[in-house]
Amino acid sequence: MKILFVCKGNIARSQMADIIFNKLSKRHYAISAGTVVGSHEGQKIDDMDDLSDQYVIDCMKEIGLDVSEKTRKQLTKDMVEKADKIIVMAEIETIPNYLKNSKKTIFWNIENPKGKSLEEHRLVRDRIKTKVEELIKELNKK
Repeated sequence: MKILFVCKGNIARSQMADIIFNKLSKRHYAISAGTVVGSHEGQKIDDMDDLSDQYVIDCMKEIGLDVSEKTRKQLTKDMVEKADKIIVMAEIETIPNYLKNSKKTIFWNIENPKGKSLEEHRLVRDRIKTKVEELIKELNKK
């Protein structure tokens, strides 16, 4: 099963979920994308010069995962069509109708850590990890 994780900028929440999911799942695969990536398409998280982006890298390294080389991807209709399940953590106003209206879409209410402390990034990471573990358990029951 192919899972698509979506957040606003494809820097923190969806990238965290993607790498955690792919580390923990043996039977399924995930990718991630952002609703508002724009001109940053293809840019590595490590190339960003925002302190918040460094916090994403740092807090993921704390649990043995390296997101520094992951690149940002803009959400497309094709990604939505090819995914079996879509987990959305983006702000509602940034979500295109084709994603809102998809029967494959599940919404997780996880706050964007951008502009917040390293500790806030850790809390978001831990919340996402818990939700991903629950998702994998659910998928493995099928």
